[in-house]
Amino acid sequence: MRTRTIIAAGVFAAAAIADSPVPAQAAAPSCLTYKLDDNGGKDELWVWNTCKGAQSYKVKLANGQDMPCKYKRPGSGFDKWWWNWPRRFDGLVSC
Repeated sequence: MRTRTIIAAGVFAAAAIADSPVPAQAAAPSCLTYKLDDNGGKDELWVWNTCKGAQSYKVKLANGQDMPCKYKRPGSGFDKWWWNWPRRFDGLVSC
């Protein structure tokens, strides 16, 4: 009886951990600037780093998988991203 109680307690503890909310990712700094063209079935995003140092960021998308993390040096031009509908831009986050 005691063994079952311990096992059940372990199962409930694991379930509580699994149901924990995923921590939100921090928004990218405002010196990572972007231009978004979302006027059609294909959205396009251009990202520039105007920060003093290098930044790592990723493009968050609703209704689909986020873009991979990207390392960007200041003054290195722009990165261009694109995706098709129904995904939509949900912001830049640090990674």
